[in-house]
Amino acid sequence: MPIDKEARDSNNSMDCKEAEEYTELFLKFCSWMEPVLRKAVIVTLVGLCVLQIFLRIPALRGFIALTDRFEGVAVDRLEGR
Repeated sequence: MPIDKEARDSNNSMDCKEAEEYTELFLKFCSWMEPVLRKAVIVTLVGLCVLQIFLRIPALRGFIALTDRFEGVAVDRLEGR
């Protein structure tokens, strides 16, 4: 059952309109989502840096890293070795 040329052209123009509409919606979504993702990455990196700084402070390390108490006592090396 052959499809006539008018029906095929009508289908093709609908596909183009749907593709353009999809592209428009995708670009709107991307323009909204890009700043959100950028902020999330920046907040994550800043949080990581701040927590690493807090881990350098012995008084705070006990509250942040609960497994620190299982590590035992550090062995001091003798000078000269």
